[in-house]
Amino acid sequence: MRFLKYIIPITLLAGAAILCGIRWKAWFNNPPEAPWNQDTISYHFYTFGEDSIPGFIKQSNGIYKDTIQSDTFRLLLLGDVHNGIDSLQYRNMYLRHKPLDCYAQVGDFMERCYFCYYQLLVRELIHTGFDSIPILAVPGNHEYMKGIVRHLPEMWTEWFSNPLNGPDRFKGSTYYVDFQNLRFIVIDTNGLQRLSDYTTVLTWLNRTLCEAGSRYTVVMMHHPVLSGAVGRQNMVIKVAFYDALNKADIVFSGHDHNYTRRLPFIGTNSAKKFYLSKVNHKDTRICSGKQLYNVLTLCNDTLTIETFLMDSGEKYDEIQVIHHTNNERQYIDNWSGKKEIIELPEKYEKRHNIKVSKFYRRRNLRMAKDTIL
Repeated sequence: MRFLKYIIPITLLAGAAILCGIRWKAWFNNPPEAPWNQDTISYHFYTFGEDSIPGFIKQSNGIYKDTIQSDTFRLLLLGDVHNGIDSLQYRNMYLRHKPLDCYAQVGDFMERCYFCYYQLLVRELIHTGFDSIPILAVPGNHEYMKGIVRHLPEMWTEWFSNPLNGPDRFKGSTYYVDFQNLRFIVIDTNGLQRLSDYTTVLTWLNRTLCEAGSRYTVVMMHHPVLSGAVGRQNMVIKVAFYDALNKADIVFSGHDHNYTRRLPFIGTNSAKKFYLSKVNHKDTRICSGKQLYNVLTLCNDTLTIETFLMDSGEKYDEIQVIHHTNNERQYIDNWSGKKEIIELPEKYEKRHNIKVSKFYRRRNLRMAKDTIL
């Protein structure tokens, strides 16, 4: 009987040891070689937690006024990157859509949270145009230090000195920024580790959405409320945030390495890593196996969200959001009926299992339906 009271702690410790053994390489291994042998990085991210930001003046009411193009606000949003965008791709994106006011990154900017990956990111960004405009950033699961308890390294918070208007325990990683007619809200989903974290952030989110008033509300979070990839749905996040986030105009997420649109939710991906798409019939537009990015333009009280293929710059999707005087919002789909790209990711090509079979079946049905339409 005395041995029985030790069964639970022994089981937990054994499980933790097995998990760490399985995930050791992914969690703890550094890459074999850093881009250059230095222990410091000479680079500065402009963030909205600073007093002086290129292209903006912070007014007394806390709203950032655009000094470059006062009648148009343009933001480029990147999905997961994982150090998977080179300098040429960054430069091409910047040149295609300049003048850009700022850019946003939905998490997993780096492959891992080690110094050498920060070095690599600098080499990718420098002299591309992105190094001269401010960033809105949220940590992804790859920026967190893994283990029994996750924690965000100091280097991330030092690099991304975001506003401190978020809830306790999330200051600097969960926050909002007010522009002329838009409130941009950022939620750190990786830091949600206790029940009290969910209730705290949800209370803050509801208040922040309500206080936005007539502004457009765009939310960015790493984990999706509605997953677009097989076996990656986080049910706790879905249950906790679905109702609240339906009040927002647009909700961007990453993590699934696919593009899915089911308004107001949009999942996007900018990395070279791809997961198996659900090919869900409820999603109004999807893309699998491609790197993409999004451009948000607010002009004449209309918010336009465009999605582009990264390599070619070809437009892949476009929607508009319009606020009417009766407090109703209208979504206009400008890309309905256009051909979709639904490719099987390379890592799944040699697999012949149930999940891959379902992917092929659903893709064929979707493509056949689009052909008929």
